[in-house]
Amino acid sequence: EQTFFCALDPKMRPTYAKQMHELLNSKGKLVGVLFNREFETDGPPFGGNYEEYQSYFNPYFKTIVSEPCYNSFSKRANTELFIIFVKK
Repeated sequence: EQTFFCALDPKMRPTYAKQMHELLNSKGKLVGVLFNREFETDGPPFGGNYEEYQSYFNPYFKTIVSEPCYNSFSKRANTELFIIFVKK
């Protein structure tokens, strides 16, 4: 999800979360890696953090995992979150 999600203007992210909920089957999962950092430029890419992502996804998904990614590419180490969200 990271490559797609980080390209979305943050204003579009709530709509994205809702649309993913609508597209997935019952108990479907959204699994991926999201940035856990802000960027110095106005983007894309656009960064984010745990609290921001929870505000988008929590209305539609139960968080199973949202934690620092332990196997990131070396240049992105300590700047990514691994997520597993299950459709409510």
